[in-house]
Amino acid sequence: MKNKFWLGAFLILITALLLAACGSGQGNENSSDNPTTEEPDTNDETTGGSTEGEMEPTIEQLQEDTYRYSLVNQTDEAHTFEFTSSQRYDFSLANENGEEVFLFSSVSSYLQALGEETVDQGDELSYEFEIPPLELEPGTYELSAWLTPRQGETYEVTTEHVVE
Repeated sequence: MKNKFWLGAFLILITALLLAACGSGQGNENSSDNPTTEEPDTNDETTGGSTEGEMEPTIEQLQEDTYRYSLVNQTDEAHTFEFTSSQRYDFSLANENGEEVFLFSSVSSYLQALGEETVDQGDELSYEFEIPPLELEPGTYELSAWLTPRQGETYEVTTEHVVE
């Protein structure tokens, strides 16, 4: 009888530790899924100039396979995005024929938890991501990135991704 009690107590303890370890992931500031909010650089060439009054999506290449998707709030008020999971953005690659050859969300798992991100006036919401090693033919691909809010605009932006 005592063995069953200790076994039950042990299982409850392990379950509690596992749930605590899963957590919300907010403590890992280096995670690529955690956004950074920062003041936009008004001289940034990637924004293509000022478009005051709009939410401005951009994508920039940081390294060979690493990119940053950003959304700058150039409106007069804060903008809040609601999400139905821990996924905040998605990206895809399409070949020269427009056929999708990779979709990030098709190979990823997300927590099913409601969440939101607020971008204050003049602030920037950005996500860095890396294109995983893929067996793609050499050529130029279209890289698209977008937000995945529950409703509303997704602010999709595209750029070229060259595979040598």
